[in-house]
Amino acid sequence: MTASYTDLKGRNYLHVLVEENVRFAQAARTSGLTADVASCPGWTIADLVFHMTRVQNMFHGMLTTDAATPKDLPRLERVADDELIAQFESGASKLEQLLTNTADDKEVWTFTGPKPALWVKRRQAQEVLVHRFDAEMAGHSVSTVDAVMCADGIDELLSVFLPRLGDKVTMRGTVHVHCSDTDGEWMLVPNEADIVVTREHGKGDVAFRGSAQILLLALWRRISVDEAAAAGVEVFGDL
Repeated sequence: MTASYTDLKGRNYLHVLVEENVRFAQAARTSGLTADVASCPGWTIADLVFHMTRVQNMFHGMLTTDAATPKDLPRLERVADDELIAQFESGASKLEQLLTNTADDKEVWTFTGPKPALWVKRRQAQEVLVHRFDAEMAGHSVSTVDAVMCADGIDELLSVFLPRLGDKVTMRGTVHVHCSDTDGEWMLVPNEADIVVTREHGKGDVAFRGSAQILLLALWRRISVDEAAAAGVEVFGDL
């Protein structure tokens, strides 16, 4: 892995995608298909596995067909529960092979408009990483992952997903997020229209400093601020 998330390349994301696909399937088997996924209310592990299968199938379809939108793709049928993990593994292998053979700079479909394939490699690595956490948490145990990849997940969340939420997210003041175990600092500054995110050190009205993995889990609302603090994240300012 690189020293900084800003240096990650397609090969890095592919390595994580392959590794996390395996870990996700293992976690699903260990937790059991009927286990509730607390971090995804209303879902069981079976639902989570099929969700991952659908997401990876969608990207594979959009990159290999002439479909204009995911709605144009054939409907993926959900198999019996005892076949769900095998269905996921088969689809994951196809996506891994496709992305391995796709140049980072090739323009492809994404839900934010045409982007270089590097965007998809990043998104798919981060997607399965977070859902691997979900699958493990359902079994009451979470294993670690490289801090650089977690910092990259924070950056993706703040730069790709936060802007898409628009006025659904409100902030009373500025926020500083600081990874303590790898490169990664962000300032979030609200204005009348949206929230401006910059990669920089700064002093926020509220600040969070801790390991990249715990910060990632907290920002994706997999754990609460109190749980993050109990896991070592320092919280400064008035929430």
